[in-house]
Amino acid sequence: MGGAVLLTLVSIWLIDRVGRRPLWIGGSAAMFFCLVLSGLVFQYHLTGPVVVAVIFLILTPHSLALGPLPWLMMSELYPTRIRARAVSISTTFLWIAGFTGPFAFPTIEDLSKRTLGSAAGVFWFYAVICVLSFLWGVKYLPETKGRTLEEIGGSWTARH
Repeated sequence: MGGAVLLTLVSIWLIDRVGRRPLWIGGSAAMFFCLVLSGLVFQYHLTGPVVVAVIFLILTPHSLALGPLPWLMMSELYPTRIRARAVSISTTFLWIAGFTGPFAFPTIEDLSKRTLGSAAGVFWFYAVICVLSFLWGVKYLPETKGRTLEEIGGSWTARH
């Protein structure tokens, strides 16, 4: 637990130095590689400290980027006129996703064990989601570092 707190504090320090968009894209890419590596560990039926290490490795990109960034960015991305409603809807979907991922784990694990002979497929499934997160960050996510809420809102209007 202490590692997650420390990494989240590092994230707070990085957010305004590196920027939200690069942190999101880098966090998505790092999470992809951590999940693929975890899948390989399970696919090759490795045991012991290596399993613990790869699971803890997943903690890093989550705590640095993918965990804290949505909470910050959803309050920055929406235009003022719809912000309250949009943030409440986003929060609801974020909580549903946060519940659904771990809740679905046993079902996906069972399918993975039946098809691949190991739990590797769970990690690879979540790695695919990280690819989508990466692509979304590259294509759609604006950088909000150092910009006012009005400037950010204007960038959405200029795109459409």
